[in-house]
Amino acid sequence: SRITTATSLAIRECSKPVIAAVNGPAIGAGFAMAAACDIMVAAAEAHFSMPETVFGYATGAAMLHSLFGRSKGRRLYYTGAKITAQEMHRLGLVEACVPREQVMAEAMQIAREIAVQSPLVIAKAKQAYNIVERSSYREGKAFEEAITPQLSQSEDHQEAKRAARERRRPN
Repeated sequence: SRITTATSLAIRECSKPVIAAVNGPAIGAGFAMAAACDIMVAAAEAHFSMPETVFGYATGAAMLHSLFGRSKGRRLYYTGAKITAQEMHRLGLVEACVPREQVMAEAMQIAREIAVQSPLVIAKAKQAYNIVERSSYREGKAFEEAITPQLSQSEDHQEAKRAARERRRPN
């Protein structure tokens, strides 16, 4: 639906990383929302599916293709089959597959690891990753090379250099 698409795009285009903590079934729009996030953590009991074609819709192809590529994505799309959190983890599509009671703690640990980084750099890094995902290798490299000089002039970069010299974490 348009709402799901708009929400997924808002998650992708948000300047801050978004972490999905999936603790149960992520079906249809739920799968799309989780897939729009930068990082997914899932409970071992969770599963994912895009059963839209089973219900007479043809939505979800772009998301499935971006995650799985041709064969696996098409099979899931045409059949509405479930894929387990363990399989998503094995494929590298879910960062962690943990017991349900640990899902939020795992997501929060990843969030803390990101939060200590420079907000400016993380925002530019997310922008760069989004551009790389939808561009050619050449275009992605050109964007990275364009933002690197900008970041090297920032106060965050100067603080990181000082912290490295002083053997401490940057503030």
